[in-house]
Amino acid sequence: MSTFNGIVKEFPHIRIDYFRRSPEEKNPPLAYLLSHVHSDHLTGLVSCKSPFIYCSPATRDVLLGLEKYQHRMNFAKQILEASTKTYRHLKKILRPIPLETPTTLELAPGNEIRVTLFDANHCVGAVMFLIESDGHAVLYTGDIRSEPWWVNGLTKHPLLVPYVARDATGQARKPLKTLDCIYADTTFASKEDPYKRFPSKSEGLIELLDKVSKYPKGTSFHFKAWTFGYEEVWEALASHLGTRVHVDAYKWKLYRALANGVETKSHDAAKYTGFKNGNSYQEGCLTQDTGTKLHSCEKGTECAIWNKDFVQITPIITRHNGIEMAEIGAGGGQGDLGQHELDINDMQTLGMLFSLVMSKVQDGAQQKAVIEMLNDFMTKGKSSIAFDDFDFEDEEGPDDVDGKNEDIDRPIGAIVPILARLAAQSRSMSGSGTGAHTPLPSARSAPPKQITFPYSRHSSYSELCDLIGAFKPLDIYPCTVDSVNWNMESSISFLFGHIYTGGTAKVFSHDQYMISKMSPKKNLVLPASRPSTSGSQTSRSSSGEQIRERGRRRDSSDDSDEGTSCKRRIRGSRDDREERVREGQR
Repeated sequence: MSTFNGIVKEFPHIRIDYFRRSPEEKNPPLAYLLSHVHSDHLTGLVSCKSPFIYCSPATRDVLLGLEKYQHRMNFAKQILEASTKTYRHLKKILRPIPLETPTTLELAPGNEIRVTLFDANHCVGAVMFLIESDGHAVLYTGDIRSEPWWVNGLTKHPLLVPYVARDATGQARKPLKTLDCIYADTTFASKEDPYKRFPSKSEGLIELLDKVSKYPKGTSFHFKAWTFGYEEVWEALASHLGTRVHVDAYKWKLYRALANGVETKSHDAAKYTGFKNGNSYQEGCLTQDTGTKLHSCEKGTECAIWNKDFVQITPIITRHNGIEMAEIGAGGGQGDLGQHELDINDMQTLGMLFSLVMSKVQDGAQQKAVIEMLNDFMTKGKSSIAFDDFDFEDEEGPDDVDGKNEDIDRPIGAIVPILARLAAQSRSMSGSGTGAHTPLPSARSAPPKQITFPYSRHSSYSELCDLIGAFKPLDIYPCTVDSVNWNMESSISFLFGHIYTGGTAKVFSHDQYMISKMSPKKNLVLPASRPSTSGSQTSRSSSGEQIRERGRRRDSSDDSDEGTSCKRRIRGSRDDREERVREGQR
């Protein structure tokens, strides 16, 4: 999940993927950039009034179609208030930019930047931004899956070739220009297994298609697309099975919007919802026909699939030592294709929700599960909980169950049973309930009712190293940071320092910031964030010792509290960690 505050130090007059006022912000922005529609990149967007927001055509079309039923707890009135949240009011300030087309934006008289969008290999409409002006250049990745084929394509792109730091054989070379910084998606940036390497998307799709081929011809399948980013799975399944994918009316409306945009049309529209070919209409891979054998509709949409047997298809991130890493919720975007969410925007409300759960849930294990789930949401900084898989209790009225009265107010206690069922679902998806892992089914079992396949929408650690190595920017800024559990193994120097050669230890601005923030009494003074070209041994020693000092402080003070981060670090002995730091610096 993104923790980026939107500020680009090289271009202080713009903000990216964050639309609230930041404490570090000196002046209001003159332009916003939006990389994609996942909710962790939309913070504050609903109340944004100006200035212009630049994004891809597909992002604009989908964003304007998003519609959420937001439920807010009013403890004073003891009711659960419902309201509808949309982004349609932003229509006039959302400005689409075509991909791979350098576009000059005038922020103010005499203040211009050039912005180029590149596909991010993440979800529909998701892009990276190359931002250039007055000899400065940065690459903001947003969320990416930097698979080798994708990075290779970037290194050959005519607009990025000047920044490439390796030749066609992979050997290092001095680029014609150097990026000042890559603002990188570091969701899975960790040297620990299983984050080092993931199966490629194509490998995951081959596994999935092989599995579905082994079922009888009339088998029905349901793929739970809980967020944007599985569009290629729909395409592959529909083509392989010779059918189309039934989606609910809400999803159909969102993807149909790609074809209805009035300006700068998205190139994705035709393959999802079809196009007119002469006098005939060519269908896309999605359909509203419920008679198909392949479904990706939501529960409660009156589709016949929910009243008969079907095989559930579920994506995972990867497998490691016989254990599957569950995908749902990893990297943000959970519930983005659903419509119901509970607002938990302030700590006071969250505290009162804890008390409500304690008073309403009598079963000890169930109570613990709900509290752990809420703690997890709080730790990850989420402002809402999606609960589309669950209806309000039947006693709230027969019309509520079929979703006809989605925006009515209810007694505040109505949310508790939903939270209990949501917690039970989360625990079942995470196996024992202590981590994001589920056991593999036995190879000798009958044809399973559930198929899993690896399909991460975020980069593995090795893929991130490949991207960084291709450009070797002066600085790297992580856009996903667990600041509570940050330690030396989380530092950019430890993760990516080995990519830089020449005898000079790289010192990165975010490492400087975190060390100064977490060790104010140590009075640590770090070298300049950009490496010099000579006399580097002192710099190496200083940087390495400061990071090791941070590790020693954590060893002595907080080994007992590692937090609940999705990327739970496996911590070894002090000697092991210090050796890994030295290796990372080399």
